[in-house]
Amino acid sequence: MQVSEPTREAELGNETWPRRGRVALLALALTIVFWHPLWFGGGLVGSDIYAYFLPQKQVYAQSLAAGELPLWNNRVGHGYPQLAESQSGVCYPFHLVLYRVLSLNAAYNANVIIHYALAFWFTWLYARRLKLSPVGAALAALVYVYGWCPARICLEWSIIGGTWLPAALLCVENFWRTRFWRYPILLTIVLALQMLAGHFLLAFLTQMTLVAYVVVRVWWGRGEEAEVRGQRSEVRHQRTTDHPLRRFSKARPVAGLLLAIAAAFPLAAVQLVPTWELKQFSQRAVEGPDLHLGQGHIPVWYWSQVVAPWFWYFDDIDLNRALPAGSALTNKVEAHLYFGLLPFALIVWGLCSRSRRDVLRRPIVVWLMIGLAALVYTPGWFIPITRHLPGFRFFEGPGRYGVITTFAMALIAGACWDVVSRNWRSHVRTVVIAVVFGLTIADLWIVSRFVTTAFLTWHPPISSIARSPIRDYLSAWPEPVRLFCRGANLPTLLDVASTPTYLGLGPAAYFDPNLRLPEPLPFDGPVSVEQLDWLRRAGVTHVLSFTTLDRSWPVQGLWVGEDPFLNAAWARSRQPLYLYGLFGSRGRIACEPVDKTHQVRITDYRACEIVAEASIPDNAVGSVRVILTDLAFSGWTVTVDGQPAESVLVEGMFRGVDVSPGQHTIVWRYQPATVRWGAAISLVTAFLLAVIGHLRYWHPKWFS
Repeated sequence: MQVSEPTREAELGNETWPRRGRVALLALALTIVFWHPLWFGGGLVGSDIYAYFLPQKQVYAQSLAAGELPLWNNRVGHGYPQLAESQSGVCYPFHLVLYRVLSLNAAYNANVIIHYALAFWFTWLYARRLKLSPVGAALAALVYVYGWCPARICLEWSIIGGTWLPAALLCVENFWRTRFWRYPILLTIVLALQMLAGHFLLAFLTQMTLVAYVVVRVWWGRGEEAEVRGQRSEVRHQRTTDHPLRRFSKARPVAGLLLAIAAAFPLAAVQLVPTWELKQFSQRAVEGPDLHLGQGHIPVWYWSQVVAPWFWYFDDIDLNRALPAGSALTNKVEAHLYFGLLPFALIVWGLCSRSRRDVLRRPIVVWLMIGLAALVYTPGWFIPITRHLPGFRFFEGPGRYGVITTFAMALIAGACWDVVSRNWRSHVRTVVIAVVFGLTIADLWIVSRFVTTAFLTWHPPISSIARSPIRDYLSAWPEPVRLFCRGANLPTLLDVASTPTYLGLGPAAYFDPNLRLPEPLPFDGPVSVEQLDWLRRAGVTHVLSFTTLDRSWPVQGLWVGEDPFLNAAWARSRQPLYLYGLFGSRGRIACEPVDKTHQVRITDYRACEIVAEASIPDNAVGSVRVILTDLAFSGWTVTVDGQPAESVLVEGMFRGVDVSPGQHTIVWRYQPATVRWGAAISLVTAFLLAVIGHLRYWHPKWFS
């Protein structure tokens, strides 16, 4: 029996490029509906946007503009390995392009828009591969992309990681149905991209989902025929020219898919190897005996949000206080799980009606099983068991497993739509499509405005940074500035270093109670002797306060007034800020023992290289220790007058080097071996994938 090309196209759910183009336009149109200020110069503010992501991205963009790869961030606290921390996605291709050619705010906005559009497009293609109708696939894409991600707009990784989940599944399903080996290679690339983007939780969930999906599909796919789609470019590589449906052994395809998943790790090694090194020297190097559900679980009773959003979202209830219910911490963003009222009604109808056999086709049943398994995990009941499994202990936040449930429910909603609408007349179908999609878009749009901690604005604070008087004042300071103030990380947008820090995966020194600033932090009261000593030793040169400082502070007032950028970022309209200089600080670089005749100054200060000139009188007794109040970390080397020197750990945290009397040039460079090893592994893996792809295409008989 021969299968014609049009029939095969219909069976496999393949699409012509004109239809794919229309779906791409729909995907972009939806980004305008949900995020229209981002298209026209607006931005996001709140939560981690200015406290975490934009400070990283500014260093990233400035390094790219200078022709450097931002391996180290020299502004947050005393510095940290920015590549290893991962969330800035240093090697992520989209970031490399966008932050090189666009302004900071425009690049951030474009990155969000592009990934929302791609997530919709990939989900639609995957749903079509499962033989959903174009409309059913569009409904599935709408529910998945705009049901789970918008509430988490404050977390950049949610949409970036969420984009590659349907793309990976599309590769798996394409391979399962065609047995074309280009799809496992694409799967490896997709999974590597997801890891290069940073924050590996969704990558971990994607990989687990893929393994479960492959296993269940194989287990349930007995007797299923592989569908081979003929293409002129591959006709000569097939054993038959008429492309009938053929049986294939399942062992080789399954092995190929599992190898493709495994190959993504060495391909992404340029990111993973440095991150693994940082983990060994981070606050997560030694994990305590208890796991905290506070990283975000979903209480079982809060599952009711899917049917009664008006009760939870639209009253004056403080969800962040109501959700823990005396058990464990969570918040409204982490605990958000919503599919839209009409899609959920479709799901209930489809699973309870007489037509459920038509809905519950084999792939849909697979997703029903996976989605329910993820849902059951969201309350955190199984953490005492899964904590002993690789990955589960490190990736906290069981509520985030709801992304899998949302994806599953989205596909089921699309399948239910196809069944309920299959006998409708065309004009009725058109009207109902308009109503269902219009109401669902409005539903998800409204919910995304209530359940969030970041907000759209037409006038983002970052647009006022060029008019910041504090930025201008500090940029004219003769030495690099380290600022002590509220708002961890945010003041680094002024192109200065600031402390305290906010890092998800940071060097252990920042979390060590013996090394960090004693608490409570002295923002609103007198400073203790221990705190003052820490600030001086840490090289803090300036203090920025919301109020006038207590008399116990040894400071000099330098500036008072409103700052267009900082006041907007901190939502402190018409309230003055107070800038002080701190007396007695040893600054960013100093000599020990302290002697007025010992002169040292920084002549060039870049992220991965610091150059200093030291002048020590010839009559000095013994060597003098030069202290750079930046974080000592693996990968930093130092030379004195071009010769390698021994780096000294100062006070458990800072960099130091001993120099003899005379004039010296001291250079610190960040050249981590893990970056070189990771890059080498990634390049070798990419080369091997290219070779395999070449041989598979030109010499297919070698693999038969």
